[in-house]
Amino acid sequence: MSRLSLLLLAVLPFAAAAAPDRNCDNAVTQLDINECVAAQAAAADAELNTVYRQVMQQLQGQPVAIEKLRAAQRLWIPLRDADVEARYPVGKNEDPRMLYGSMYPMLHSAAKAELTRQRIHWLRATFIDRAEGDL
Repeated sequence: MSRLSLLLLAVLPFAAAAAPDRNCDNAVTQLDINECVAAQAAAADAELNTVYRQVMQQLQGQPVAIEKLRAAQRLWIPLRDADVEARYPVGKNEDPRMLYGSMYPMLHSAAKAELTRQRIHWLRATFIDRAEGDL
């Protein structure tokens, strides 16, 4: 099985869940797949924002911790985006579709969603799960 087939098998179930108004289970065209995976990335961003707010609420009364986490998050977002750009580099005046084909938007969105889910996991494990275990 090709790497592309494996990627599609891994990405499409998440995309279907992230885009309930679209029929992502039956996405056939690259445009449909690109849009479904973009919805997956948007859903991951929304979940990240929810988890971040939960952590900040949990840190109430700890101004230094809040300041440090806020600074870390502000640095992490550009790092995530830079990591995605490093994974799929496009030079100035280069067309990403010439480099990666019509699946570039899917690849870009999937990489962003993957890194965002990793951050969600880290925030939960570091702040929420740990705090609940301390009870």
